[in-house]
Amino acid sequence: MTVKDFSWLLALLFPALLPAQNGAPVLQNLSADVDWNTQTLTLQYDISDPENDPLEISVYFSADGGKTYSLTGQAPLSGDVGFPVLPGAGRTVTADVSLLAGGGASFMVRVVADDRQPFDLQGLVNEVDSNRLRADLQFVEGIRHRTGGNVHLNEVRDSIQTLFATLGLYAEQHTFPYLTYTGRNLLGTAPGTVAPDTVVIVDAHYDTVFNAPGADDNGSGTVGILEIARLLSRYPCRKSVRFIGFDLEESGLTGSSRYVANGIAANEEIQGVFNFEMIGYYSDKPNTQALPSGFEILFPAAAAAVAANQYRGDFITNVGNAQFPAITNLFQASAALYVPDLRVITVSEPMGFQVPDLRRSDHTPFWTVGIPAIMITDGANFRNECYHTPNDTLDNKLNFTFMSRVVKATLAAAAQMAGIRHGDWATVSFEGTVRAADLPEQCALAAGAYPPSGGRIALFWGNCPLPELQVQLFDVKGALLHSETITPPQQPGWQPLQTPGLAPGVYVLHVQGAGGRRSFKVAVF
Repeated sequence: MTVKDFSWLLALLFPALLPAQNGAPVLQNLSADVDWNTQTLTLQYDISDPENDPLEISVYFSADGGKTYSLTGQAPLSGDVGFPVLPGAGRTVTADVSLLAGGGASFMVRVVADDRQPFDLQGLVNEVDSNRLRADLQFVEGIRHRTGGNVHLNEVRDSIQTLFATLGLYAEQHTFPYLTYTGRNLLGTAPGTVAPDTVVIVDAHYDTVFNAPGADDNGSGTVGILEIARLLSRYPCRKSVRFIGFDLEESGLTGSSRYVANGIAANEEIQGVFNFEMIGYYSDKPNTQALPSGFEILFPAAAAAVAANQYRGDFITNVGNAQFPAITNLFQASAALYVPDLRVITVSEPMGFQVPDLRRSDHTPFWTVGIPAIMITDGANFRNECYHTPNDTLDNKLNFTFMSRVVKATLAAAAQMAGIRHGDWATVSFEGTVRAADLPEQCALAAGAYPPSGGRIALFWGNCPLPELQVQLFDVKGALLHSETITPPQQPGWQPLQTPGLAPGVYVLHVQGAGGRRSFKVAVF
């Protein structure tokens, strides 16, 4: 037998001898310098990796302040981009930004580094800090009601928005009228790197009823999303992750209902919603957990599990819907694998039923329109005798070890659904100015596939006074595929370029002449 055969024994006796988990790369000192005369953007950055792994570097552009990013290909790139790029200081990427150029526009660049190594999700889960949850809740606790506690409501609202912005998330408000009040849903989004239109949501409502300081309802859920935002936003994810603080949940789920009705972009697909609804109240004493009327009929296994444990309020309830088993199962499995000390009881609303006690929070509007969602809850009034009273404070049976375990399980599930990457990311902005001089207006140019299905590209000429033009063709990753010098024909018309046979896709064509340049995107079918 070789030493390799004893690897399991070495792990038990000498864990320090085994290789440590691969460390993620760190991206620092990102800067951008743009020259609009040449329409060239130069990015510089430092990148390190604990194991000096070769890295994949991707660049994304945004013209709306970081709300959405276009994938690489909007501007041809060269330099230390793509794969492999070795760690080091002073790495440089050059981008042709002629397709981005515009007078007075502001742009952002997001650079993502990925070493293509497996992600240590257990390590990330272990970073959830119960002391940080307590400190956050000490601030959040207090009446947060539109009339009964408007001052503190605004203080908490401002703190959530500030944290989102500080973490580099795209922070915005989804506002809506309610009587004489303006409701404000608070959104912080980290755009995905591969499928940015696919969104994973982690949410909680931050308002309270008129007379309650709302430590558990729903300060516990609010600080839970803040903790997950702190940890998950440090890493790029393939899909977008959005953290939402819903307003006016206590007024008939108004905030989430309005968001589902008119706050979701038409191009977005919400893959799953993790809704925190009171996650901090815990008791290991018998007979501290009640069940809704008829619960044992619809959910006999769950009722039996509670009864067998002498009705102790020492578990979190994973409330799903039979229409969406995947997200319900994901949370259950994530808790079992990454937080085995967390006791979870899962129930799913059966097909064809609407169980009122399972529809008392902000997951419900998502269910109504067919979006997968779960409610993660300690049971509200079926466990917490301080529910909706002035006694709902963090000192009344809130257990921060229990709360941290719930946050850990949710972090693990959301990170998996979002496709967390073993990497780092950074953003930088640059301002647009007047673009470089264009080609003379007489040069009526156009570009297109020629013939439409022939895998080649042609340039249409008007009456152009220039003796010759330099043409360059790039793929969407910025690689130069073809270059030639052409002379305008005697008569206006299409002139095929000597491009190689091109696969279907989108290409970028630059036409350079004396005094300026034009750029075209060309689709080949």
